Amino acid sequence: MAHFLTVPINANGIITDKNIDEEIQRAAIAPFAFTDVFLYSHGWWTSATASMADYNDFSIGFARTLESLIRETPNPLPNIKPGFSALSIGMHWPSMLSEDDNSVVNFAEASSFFTMEFRADDVGQTAGYALLRLLLESRKTATQFRFHLLGHSFGCRVVLSTLEQLTSDPNTLALAAQTQFNVVLIEAAADCDSLAPGRLYENILTSFPKLKILVTTSENDKALNTWYPAAHKLAHLFRDPVKAMGAAGLVDTPASGAIQSITISPGNVPAPTGKFVVADLTPLHQARLAKDPTLWNGFSGQHSDIYVDEIYQLLALFLGS
Repeated sequence: MAHFLTVPINANGIITDKNIDEEIQRAAIAPFAFTDVFLYSHGWWTSATASMADYNDFSIGFARTLESLIRETPNPLPNIKPGFSALSIGMHWPSMLSEDDNSVVNFAEASSFFTMEFRADDVGQTAGYALLRLLLESRKTATQFRFHLLGHSFGCRVVLSTLEQLTSDPNTLALAAQTQFNVVLIEAAADCDSLAPGRLYENILTSFPKLKILVTTSENDKALNTWYPAAHKLAHLFRDPVKAMGAAGLVDTPASGAIQSITISPGNVPAPTGKFVVADLTPLHQARLAKDPTLWNGFSGQHSDIYVDEIYQLLALFLGS
């Protein structure tokens, strides 16, 4: 069977569910037989109400696609068999100035870019790290898990800072040495070179032998192609504007090796077979925009246009290969 947990986190990155340790430990032992753990993080400008709706929408759409692929003959997902059991964890962190959707303070939300950028990293370094540590330690009496970490926008910073913090803890890192980590960064609001030596998440590529990363990009993502470099230019007046990972993809590093580049279009999802994959959603987004112009708005473009069958299929093929 599968189960979904929602983990509430405060502005300091502290998990506010006082029973989370016990809940995780119980989930890791019999009668449960989870083989896979999915850890989700939403991005900026998402209230508690919206995050619950988003997780419901995304998880149901993704699960439907996953089940359909598993039942195909032959099964295109060699690492996921019929009857597999997953524990899914959705993290909710306060990514708005107020959790009240109707609060007047949220009219100033655009000014909170840097606050939420740093908060996302704090959430990963504290709450995300704590969750992974609990799950890794629970394996002393449980089956070995495959971990699938999925983030959108600033949620990708949560995911990446979670793994980066794990690299600073030798004891927990030792438990993760032979663990499969599949990381999905959907329209990542992080610098395209942030995994390179000397950058914010520099230790991730060299610390997890069984790591795979999928990054999506889109020219129709106005939030990342236009506003992300503009915001960073304000903070770093004497530095060239930095490109977002969700706009420019991954920067080649010796640790990453070859990067597979694929293009997603309506009805066409090439198999993401590489260890590091960059998937361009532009043709898919442009086709959807031609049918529904409301998908383009004045601030973010199609930054959050992710509830799409082709994207679910891309993720399933990547996580299950």
